[in-house]
Amino acid sequence: MQRGPGKAGYYILEGFNSFATAYFFNYVLQRLKRELGFSDLETLLLCVLHGLIYVPASLFGGRFGQRFGYFKSLHIGFAGQLLGVGLAGCIPAIWAQVAGVAIWTASMCFIWPMLEALVSEHETGRALPNRVGLYNVIWAGAAAVGVFAGGTLYKVLGPASLYWLPAVIHLGQWLAVVPLQRRHDAWIAQGIAQALEGSNPGPSATAEAPVIRPTYFLQLAWIGNPFNYMAVNTVLAIVPSLSVRLGHDIDRMGWLMSIWFTVRTLSFLVLWWWPGWHYRFGWFVSGMFLLLAGFVGIVLAPSVWVLVLAQVALGWASALLYYSSLFYAMDGSDTKGEHGGIHEAFIGCGIFGGPAVSAVAVWATGSDTSPAWAVGAFLVGGLITAVVVRARANRRSGSSE
Repeated sequence: MQRGPGKAGYYILEGFNSFATAYFFNYVLQRLKRELGFSDLETLLLCVLHGLIYVPASLFGGRFGQRFGYFKSLHIGFAGQLLGVGLAGCIPAIWAQVAGVAIWTASMCFIWPMLEALVSEHETGRALPNRVGLYNVIWAGAAAVGVFAGGTLYKVLGPASLYWLPAVIHLGQWLAVVPLQRRHDAWIAQGIAQALEGSNPGPSATAEAPVIRPTYFLQLAWIGNPFNYMAVNTVLAIVPSLSVRLGHDIDRMGWLMSIWFTVRTLSFLVLWWWPGWHYRFGWFVSGMFLLLAGFVGIVLAPSVWVLVLAQVALGWASALLYYSSLFYAMDGSDTKGEHGGIHEAFIGCGIFGGPAVSAVAVWATGSDTSPAWAVGAFLVGGLITAVVVRARANRRSGSSE
């Protein structure tokens, strides 16, 4: 069958969902602390709940979409996100905020695995890196805009915009799924008809040079992304406390903390344009090292300049580790929806693990800087594990790269 229909619609869904996600989740944490009296520990516990839901929901969402259809999964996901932000927006009580975040989180897991699968399916080995690279640039860029502009939107449009603006976006996405599905189904029907007729108007198949894929790189990717998101989601959780410690209001802190989002987007661009990092261990392990340095620097930042430099390191490391996980998961995979769910579930392990470890550290010490050492120790463990995995793989193959 020929390559799939144009995928601009999937990228548009991705970009808008990334923007809405970044705006809602990042700034609802700040609102809960500043306006509704959440403590540092309570903020971390909400992030723990977010991650605890994300892991099984991602696995279920990926399998559901693989079995019942990507577009049915997208419909459920966008409707659920609309319900979650709607509940939190209509009822100001704490329980409704927590329940809204929980519903919104579970629903998100029916969306991202499907979008990853849709942009990856029916692509040749040469085209897949381009599709995955563009996917990464779009979601990261939209998230950076959401964080950078979010503080200003919050200040100008008011706290209610945390709910009604994402709700409008999710409603539009839910409606957009119908024409996208019709277009996709029409293309599938056309391909089946052409196959029955024995014709194929697409480009003739040409043999591609075999790509050397060391199998342990998939293991490295599964290792890298949980630790990546341990660092990233701990940073998101401690931003309200960090803003108070550094003396910045919501909109200025939003501008400052958008730096690593912007660096991550630019890093995705570099990694998209230059594929030389594929299947090279040195690049992967350097990402793990910079992740550790950037994370500790942000949590302990005594000044704005340290915060900026640490975010540069975190942005590059996060891009490299995320790109590795998604690319290695999709490269050579036949069940892309399910693999997208596995990819997101490993992200969920980090989303849960970082705030959980941080919550225990804050509870035990009472210090808002204790996550630097608690989570930092896990990141060191991840770095060591990556080295061990590679050494074992080399011993099994009887060669070194």
